[in-house]
Amino acid sequence: MRAVALLMVLLAVTGCLAGSEDAAPARIEWVQNLSEGMRLANESGKPVMLFFTADWCGPCVELKKYVFSDRRVVAASKRLINVYIDADSNTDALAVYKVRGIPAIFFLNPLGETIAKYTGDRSVGSFVKQMSAVADKHTR
Repeated sequence: MRAVALLMVLLAVTGCLAGSEDAAPARIEWVQNLSEGMRLANESGKPVMLFFTADWCGPCVELKKYVFSDRRVVAASKRLINVYIDADSNTDALAVYKVRGIPAIFFLNPLGETIAKYTGDRSVGSFVKQMSAVADKHTR
């Protein structure tokens, strides 16, 4: 009888922990295609954050791991359409935005016009501040 009670307690505790939302990693919802991102921005009235990156780029990996995974940045990203541009497979976009180095981040209004290039330090606070400022000013 004790074994059954202990088993039930263990299952209850394990079930509660497995369902915890805190265990789920925070993630930005990325659109992988610039045309699709612009369509979504036009429909929603949200500005766009373009993130030019590559798997081999050390600073890009750091940015994804330590900044873009932070819950505050993820929350701010929900007010934007976030477009992930792989610099190795999308050289046309690199040319259009005159990207000279990565990571590079541009903000566009819902019509697709460049309104800002990310210029702050690569801290969570700086990203949240600039992302929020763009969303406040350019959401239709």
